[in-house]
Amino acid sequence: MLPYLHILGRAIPMYWVCGLTGLVLAGGLAMLRQRGGRFRTAADDVLHILLLCLVGAMLGAKAFQVVGFVFKHASHPGFWTLKAWMGVLSGGGVFYGGLIGAFAAMLLYIRKYRLDFWDAADLLIPSVPLFHAFGRLGCFCAGCCYGLEAAWGVAFAHALSAPNGVPLVPVQLFEAGFNLLVMAALLALRPERRRPGILLPLYLMAYAVGRFALEFFRGDASRGVFLLSTSQWISLAILPAAAMLLIKRLKPEREDL
Repeated sequence: MLPYLHILGRAIPMYWVCGLTGLVLAGGLAMLRQRGGRFRTAADDVLHILLLCLVGAMLGAKAFQVVGFVFKHASHPGFWTLKAWMGVLSGGGVFYGGLIGAFAAMLLYIRKYRLDFWDAADLLIPSVPLFHAFGRLGCFCAGCCYGLEAAWGVAFAHALSAPNGVPLVPVQLFEAGFNLLVMAALLALRPERRRPGILLPLYLMAYAVGRFALEFFRGDASRGVFLLSTSQWISLAILPAAAMLLIKRLKPEREDL
């Protein structure tokens, strides 16, 4: 819809504007929750974790995108051309790759400085869907990650990858709204107050279910293999793992005899 924001004669990608806005708001939410006094993770550690997670997310998202590009286009005649690789390297990324990269960066920091992982996770997890919601708004502005053709859909006029003039399901907006609902639920219900350490598995389960369903409305090409999309297979792998983690966190701690 609006792939670029023109300021002082310069074209600024709306994808990055939305991403930066989401990053600032997500960081602000984490710092506000930290100042509430319910978490033991220090403010300096929160800031450092956020910065490292940003780097890890960028690397992970791009790594997954490159792997997907290799699997899909390795046999294509133009695979080794500079134009093809500039296209894949200059684009966005794969969310699940970014999530894994951010998690790895957070885990490395926490282990190095011997912090409480579950306390930090409870503090930071609500910021993830907030950031992701703005990322999907950026996708909608750019016209990427678009939906299936539908008579009631939204027709793009200046999309970077979606077919222009064709009504498409605004799946990007659906996912943005879903992420905001997940964030609101986590903040309103505050399940970590009753059982510390359960926000991570709850978020992973919620997002895996939502992403699996929303993938059926995606219309961009090369979604995956073996009937389902790549993200759906990842969701199917995450869901039972997160459920097992949730069950483990819900078990009452055994008292010392």
